[in-house]
Amino acid sequence: MDFKIFWLNLKNCNSPETVLEMLQKLLYQIDSNWTSRCDHTSNIKLRIHSIQAELRRLLKSKPYENCLLVLLNVQNAKAWNAFNLGCKILLTTRFKQVTDFLSEATTTHISLDHHSMTLTPDEVKSLFLKYLHCRPQDLPREVLTTNPRRLSIIAESIRDGLATWDNWKHVNCDKLTTIIESSLNVLEPAEYRQMFDRLSVFPPSAHIPIILLSLIWFDVKSDVMVVVNKLHKYSLVEKQPKESTISIPSIYLELKVEVENEPTLHRSIVDHYNIPNAFDNDDLILPFLDQYFYSHIGHHLKNIEHTERVTLFRMVFLDFRFLEQKIRHDSTAWNASGSILNTLQQLKFYKPYICDNDPKYERLVNAILDFLPKIEENLICSKFTDLLRIALMAEDEAIFEEAHKQVQRFDGRVWFTNHGRFHQHRQIINLGNNEGRHAVYLHNDFCLMALASGQILLTDVSLEGEDTYLLRDEIDSSDILRMAVFNQQKHLITLHSNGSVKLWALWPDCPGRLRSGGSKQQLVNSVVKRCLIGSYANLKIVAFHLNEDAGLPEANIQLHVAFSNGDVNILNWDGQDQMFKLSHVPVLKTMQSGIRCFVQVLKRYYVVCTSNCTLTVWDLTNGSGDAPELPGFNVDNDTPLALDVFDEKVKTATVLLIFKYSVWRLNFLPGPWVDLQSEAVQLPEGSFITCGKRSTDGRYLLLGTSEGLIVYDLKISDPVLRSNVSEHIECVDIYELFDPVYKYIVLCGAKGKQVVHVHTLRSVTGSNSYQNREIAWVHSADEISVMTKACLEPNVYLRSLMDMTRERTQILAVDSKERIHLIETAISSNSAWSTITPTHAASNCKINAISAFNDKQIFVGYVNGMIIDVNHDAALPQQFIEEPIDYLKQVSPNFLVASAHSAQKTVIFQLGKIDPPKPNDQWPLMLDVSTKYASLQEGRYIILFSDHGVCHVDIANTSAFVKPKDSEEYIVGFDLKNNLLFLAYENNIINVFRLIFSFNQLKYEPICEEEIAQKAKISYLVAADDGTMLAMGFENGTLELFAVENRKVQLIYSIEEVHEHCIRQLRFSPCKLLLVSCAEQLCFWNVTHMRNNQLEREQKQRRSRRHKQHSVTQEDAVDAAPIAADIDEDVTFVADEFHPVNRETAELWRNKRGNAIRPELLACVKFVGNEARQFFTDAKFSQFYAIDDEGVYYHLQLLELSRLQPPPDPITLEIANQYEDLKNLRILDSPLMQDSDTEGADVVGNLVLEKNSEVAGATPILEETSS
Repeated sequence: MDFKIFWLNLKNCNSPETVLEMLQKLLYQIDSNWTSRCDHTSNIKLRIHSIQAELRRLLKSKPYENCLLVLLNVQNAKAWNAFNLGCKILLTTRFKQVTDFLSEATTTHISLDHHSMTLTPDEVKSLFLKYLHCRPQDLPREVLTTNPRRLSIIAESIRDGLATWDNWKHVNCDKLTTIIESSLNVLEPAEYRQMFDRLSVFPPSAHIPIILLSLIWFDVKSDVMVVVNKLHKYSLVEKQPKESTISIPSIYLELKVEVENEPTLHRSIVDHYNIPNAFDNDDLILPFLDQYFYSHIGHHLKNIEHTERVTLFRMVFLDFRFLEQKIRHDSTAWNASGSILNTLQQLKFYKPYICDNDPKYERLVNAILDFLPKIEENLICSKFTDLLRIALMAEDEAIFEEAHKQVQRFDGRVWFTNHGRFHQHRQIINLGNNEGRHAVYLHNDFCLMALASGQILLTDVSLEGEDTYLLRDEIDSSDILRMAVFNQQKHLITLHSNGSVKLWALWPDCPGRLRSGGSKQQLVNSVVKRCLIGSYANLKIVAFHLNEDAGLPEANIQLHVAFSNGDVNILNWDGQDQMFKLSHVPVLKTMQSGIRCFVQVLKRYYVVCTSNCTLTVWDLTNGSGDAPELPGFNVDNDTPLALDVFDEKVKTATVLLIFKYSVWRLNFLPGPWVDLQSEAVQLPEGSFITCGKRSTDGRYLLLGTSEGLIVYDLKISDPVLRSNVSEHIECVDIYELFDPVYKYIVLCGAKGKQVVHVHTLRSVTGSNSYQNREIAWVHSADEISVMTKACLEPNVYLRSLMDMTRERTQILAVDSKERIHLIETAISSNSAWSTITPTHAASNCKINAISAFNDKQIFVGYVNGMIIDVNHDAALPQQFIEEPIDYLKQVSPNFLVASAHSAQKTVIFQLGKIDPPKPNDQWPLMLDVSTKYASLQEGRYIILFSDHGVCHVDIANTSAFVKPKDSEEYIVGFDLKNNLLFLAYENNIINVFRLIFSFNQLKYEPICEEEIAQKAKISYLVAADDGTMLAMGFENGTLELFAVENRKVQLIYSIEEVHEHCIRQLRFSPCKLLLVSCAEQLCFWNVTHMRNNQLEREQKQRRSRRHKQHSVTQEDAVDAAPIAADIDEDVTFVADEFHPVNRETAELWRNKRGNAIRPELLACVKFVGNEARQFFTDAKFSQFYAIDDEGVYYHLQLLELSRLQPPPDPITLEIANQYEDLKNLRILDSPLMQDSDTEGADVVGNLVLEKNSEVAGATPILEETSS
């Protein structure tokens, strides 16, 4: 080294005299011939200033301008000021006031924590070689510690013959212990040392609440903070003021101390939390527990007496409330909120204490360890979903039984069992606030992900470790378009949107929980620019191809890069310098601009595809290229995404051409010549491919599309599996496993999602295979029992298009093959599930609407305008509509309403007519309106709702129909209850009308008009059955409850930040105790709580401008009876229980309550998919049915704890073996006695364009939709 180092120990530098002495010592080190020019009798401050001036002069001179001054054990700020001489200084101190005094602008602080004291492998090697002077290859491959002091002691011991390579791991580091012990001598009086030693009862690196210190320092006479401040003064503890906690620096963990009465100290900490009392609380959120409890209580429990230890371990670690809060409190290594990793690790670590050799608890803990990764997505993606509620709906018998036992103490809460089908248990990587743009699964269960922020995350996803590296380029954070790993996964190549290609060194040398910052990089563009000066100065790299088997003497790895002008350059990998260098191969000038992707084939050819889908093949031996003759290759309006070469042999190879709308196989044959083959990927209508990745064995092609994942079998040219059908996939990867059962790991990231899904594909053989299918998803739990036909092909899923019969006994649903599934709603051991395939489905035409009046009258509408009577498998004759049928509803046994919104047409069919239609017959009746909902009133008037207004058809006088005038504002919400019509407009104006039937006329009498204060767009409106309450959902997820009284619409309650997506449907229970909302989750709201805690808000009233649109006769008198009885706002809300059905519903929902944080929220069930657009209920509001956009069918049954029946026996082994996918399935019988007379009730819902849902009831019930 060409600079000098000067050392000074300022441990005793506490006075002007000692400062002067140390300054003189430093000056003597620099200039041994220096003699003082000051009078020794002069003022000591003048002598200090004189020496400081001389030192500054010397340190500025050339010999010392790069010197380093090391100041050890700086005691105070005055000592620092005395030696702040303008040179580089390395300072060590135990006093925080010294570090706080230093300027952040000119000082780098290095805390002696675990990570900063950790050496890299290269540093460990250098340290050993410094002591041993041996060859690097003679050093051991692994070291016991990375602490530099311990390593130096080990190396010294080997050098001095006190240890060998065989026993070096067991070297006694007494020397280090002695050093630490001596550093504690500053603690006086002796009781402070005792206080410090007692801190060892806490786990390493824990943030210890200061409130717990009084429990272990019970004999200290002074205040606890006096001791804390004393220890902090000497840097023996670190304070976290915001958290009111302290932590112990990791260096002191090397010190092993004996603490007197240690079990008693642990016992006092356990007693502090009063675990039996806290866990006996009847709230779903455990009270009075802090972060330390969730993180470290097990450390103290394992050190108390055996009997109580087992009891408390089971009480804590088997409680689903504790597990939920712990998961929510924890964070990932990259600070994403919510993580199951530490919970799994603690369950595994404390498993012996929990189970205590009891096989029953062994099975339960194992079940929880399997259960938590499956539900992590639902729990983390919804703040209000309870783990206990999820566990109660689980298929695993052990999980269900434990959850069933725990819910017994919460009889005032809302619980459900789930009897649905096609559940999915998807595992995830939680990315926090980031989206994944690209993902690669690496060896040893590591995953590499390019984030939307421009960073690259490399993390352990094994659920056993948490080593994480965050790589980023501080200068350039441009989007990553493509990335690939090579060199045994030690390096990464990335292509960026700004035209740069970067080389990254993976696996940074310094291990730890999170290491962030830049990684060793090489800008590949610069390599080419340096060697080919001028022509490539401003060109962007648009594509690259990586060849790891180049077979060249100088390099086995080659990087081929294509520039925006069409030139292709080849770079060789230099293994010694760990970088790419330009090869001597001449530049290939293709003269093709806009190259999108290219591959090298048989080490001789390039297949190049441009952005306009021009495909060319280039011979590298002579630089010639040509577009091959490819009959049938029609990709004129397509977009190339990727090329992939595989199955390379001596003279043959295959190239996959992946485009946005198609996939092709280009076969290279001897000659050479090429053969083209189209792949039948069978994309869903309207969807497109976004990305693709082939398995390394060449068997499967994984395609990400705008509607989920497709697993395409290249061997049989068939799409065999689908998944994530609700997601717009942005990145995929498939990693081959060498396991007899589990074959592949699949990664996929979706647009708008802050998670990456981790799926597993397993083998399927023998009787379990379907049409030569050899793999299946592990996360798909397709329940099948011998009594039901609820089985879909692996590449088929339910669509969220469904309807329920008027009697509420059956649900009709449509799958992706346009088949109709008839599902019995009753829960019993012989529940039926049958499939109907109309003949019209043979044309592969898509069903767009469905109506089920009863099991004898089922109709479906297709995108080509055809309407099919499913039971008769016959088309209804009509010549009016050829566009997609968007709305279809049978309003009575005799009338069916169909509408095509794009054509602005509605057709009303008269059903049951035996005679053929006559030339002048008015039926079917065609109207020039677009109907979103229809309702039959008084058996005579069909009311039609559209975006632009409300009108009606008099069945007895159809010629009198008048098309309504278009309103100034779109109607975005509507409902019809108790002869009251509610309309919501897009400007958030609410109108209420009364229907008046008189003298063979239907009139609309205005009641009130209000402008609500909410500014978000209304997505859904629903009224209570008696019309006294109104609920509205908004596109931003807000939900508001209104009272309709005194001819006003008044806000009662507003709910925000529960739903995150647009509200799709709302429904009041008949007793008005419950409001159900449907979006990305199904939420159950306590109306009584909201009414009794209603808001006080002035609302602006406006005069109506729309009365003329509804044929209102102005001279008609207003009904003297009020809409609702006048009530005082302070009077407690009373539900409507006079109707027998209402009384029965009220019995179920009375006195239900939510948790302490959200008392108005009774329950929340998160959907697997992004949303469900509608739901249905039974008459008693005890069963709820929905299908989300992922194809999962939900049948939720309200659990009445007072009438619980024991769960049925699990599926027999014979059945389980027959259905391999479902071997852990539990089918539950109904916990409630069914009364056939009360099955069935009206379902309220908002019509969605593709998915109409309403079923007419005894009284008209109206659903509405957003425009």
